[in-house]
Amino acid sequence: MEKLHIFQKIVGVSSFYFEESLLHVMNLNQTGFTLYKRNNNTSLISSGDGTLDELLSGGFHQDLVYLLYGDKKLTTNILLTTAVIAQKAFNNGGLGEGIRVAFIDGNNRFNPYNVSKFAVSQNLSPRKVLENIMISRAFTWDQMVEILENRLSALEDVKVVLISGITTLFEGYEKQTFEDLLRTIDGIKQILWKTNPLIIITAPLHEHSLFRPKGGKILSHFGNVLVMINDDDRYVEYVLVQHPYLPENRLLKWKSRTPKKKVPLKNTTLDYWF
Repeated sequence: MEKLHIFQKIVGVSSFYFEESLLHVMNLNQTGFTLYKRNNNTSLISSGDGTLDELLSGGFHQDLVYLLYGDKKLTTNILLTTAVIAQKAFNNGGLGEGIRVAFIDGNNRFNPYNVSKFAVSQNLSPRKVLENIMISRAFTWDQMVEILENRLSALEDVKVVLISGITTLFEGYEKQTFEDLLRTIDGIKQILWKTNPLIIITAPLHEHSLFRPKGGKILSHFGNVLVMINDDDRYVEYVLVQHPYLPENRLLKWKSRTPKKKVPLKNTTLDYWF
């Protein structure tokens, strides 16, 4: 068996700087306004997470690159639900039936059962949904670099690219590692220019920071939209860190507290003792 598992078959799933000048600021504003006008007339793809959709004013825009970082489980679940919703018909909030989705799994959390279960809840065929998802798993940083730099751009007719845990397998913070990260981003840019898919990337939080993604400025400067998602004991925190035309924002989704079940007391009458 080859060491590098690229676009393999599994369970019915097809595998696979800042210029401080007035001119620069003016260009940024123009870009944001241009994007706003263009995207204001395009359909949105729901993430399947109501709080995140509210934070993003409806969902994902296909012309923006999204970076979700923070809790691994929550960000991965968002990718899984988006992979399903994107396959719905245009008039039903999707990108069209039968579209192809590329899922690069660096977190090793792709779950066909959860995908199938959610597909049923969306009135979609689980088998068809899974067949349209091409998954490639990375088990080492070198594999992630190889997949994103060389393999991803070779795909045809891909409408959605979901990258789970792009820097989860990051090997230290040496110069070579950051050069490798630049190569992966170049690979993502190739398919962006080629098919202009919806691109959503997830990454863990930097282990020495409470608000930066692992991968630093190289990664955060690539994304148009940055969202930090933290899982607290009492709530899930969603922070819109960066967006071309939406202001910074923070929303909380409070967790339900299941009340303790009260054990009914059996009152015994005095007659019982006599």
